[in-house]
Amino acid sequence: MSDPQSPVVVVEDLTSGYGSKVIVEHVSFTVRRGEVFGILGGSGSGKSTVLKNIVGLLPPLGGRILIEGQDPYALSHRKRRELLRGIGVLYQQGALFGSMTLAENVELPLHEHTALKRHARRAVAAAKLHAVGLAGYEDYYPDEISGGMRKRAALARAMALDPHLLLLDEPSAGLDPITSAEMDKLILRLSSVLSITFIVVTHELASILAIVDRAVMLDKEARGIVAAGTLPELRARTDLPFVRRFFARATPEGGDGDAGA
Repeated sequence: MSDPQSPVVVVEDLTSGYGSKVIVEHVSFTVRRGEVFGILGGSGSGKSTVLKNIVGLLPPLGGRILIEGQDPYALSHRKRRELLRGIGVLYQQGALFGSMTLAENVELPLHEHTALKRHARRAVAAAKLHAVGLAGYEDYYPDEISGGMRKRAALARAMALDPHLLLLDEPSAGLDPITSAEMDKLILRLSSVLSITFIVVTHELASILAIVDRAVMLDKEARGIVAAGTLPELRARTDLPFVRRFFARATPEGGDGDAGA
């Protein structure tokens, strides 16, 4: 059993990129068990790159990542697969298969990673869809429901294997303000009721203020972290122009705009 006081994710002096192109360097932070942790920043700042490192899709160029005290990139294929099975991922576009019903989409990880029979997989899928407010929609196809409902269905699929850690890549992207607020409430409820640790990659200020406990802010020019802490601590960093603009949603010239776009 995991120590409830131990960190879930530790990122140590991470340098990451693609080939010879370095996107971020010397990035370090710790994600505590049970919190909603934010990776914030504008486009091109490296948010999704760091997410890929954590989920096992992109080996670091330097430094290391520990998940439950283990470096996934130092493990055998079998042990790495077992470790990463405890992580669920909600991708920005949801990535549901249009030819499958919602229940069939949620069943996919169960089919691949468990020996559950079809009726048992169906029961788990129904339970996960119920948890995200989609009870009764098991036999609907993705194109028959709204964008917000598709995001929730994708979240249900990410929860199929009962992960202790959920990584959400821009969960509010493409959603209207009301639907985005509903997604925020769902994340908070799941965090509280199921004690899931969340890492949320986002530049949506409203969502950040609603759900994030602590965060790091990445900056494209700095190629790394420019600020870290709780939301009140970050908002108090008026000495840092990028952080100040981010929370004021102002352009560098001082006009109205979205610094995180």
